[in-house]
Amino acid sequence: MGAIVKAAIAILAACAAAAIFGGWAWTLPCLILWTALRNAPSRAGAAALTAALAPGLLWLLLFALTGDRRLYFCYTMQYAVHLACLRREHGGRAAAAGGAIPVAVFLGVRVAQAASARVLAVETLVAGGLLALALALYGPDSAGPARRAAVSMAVSLLAFFSLAL
Repeated sequence: MGAIVKAAIAILAACAAAAIFGGWAWTLPCLILWTALRNAPSRAGAAALTAALAPGLLWLLLFALTGDRRLYFCYTMQYAVHLACLRREHGGRAAAAGGAIPVAVFLGVRVAQAASARVLAVETLVAGGLLALALALYGPDSAGPARRAAVSMAVSLLAFFSLAL
């Protein structure tokens, strides 16, 4: 079985776990990852996207254990940062767009949950700042799967600490 097929199976399994334990909102970032996988030009891209699942699934597990819906922000930011870093080799705009898509989905979910305008403004500013920080830490010269994983995990932890805002 090829690497891309294995990655597709892993992402579909993650989508199923997200749907079961988190619901439709938690499934959306996995679907975004699935779309990115379908556009991955190589096995390396497929492997990188599959590697993005593990930290995200840890946030899903923590949510399932605690019921703390705020962890959805950390979960989404982990995927957003990972996709932004993957797109970094195509330039800053492509990286920003890669990260902005999961953030836009997050904000759409928050609107559907009737979050106040003040809360949405804070979440937008924090998400934008975290993406900017991630892209600064993951510069064009620092590309690599280990660096990408470290940056996405560090930024998702910062997202966790930002929940106090």
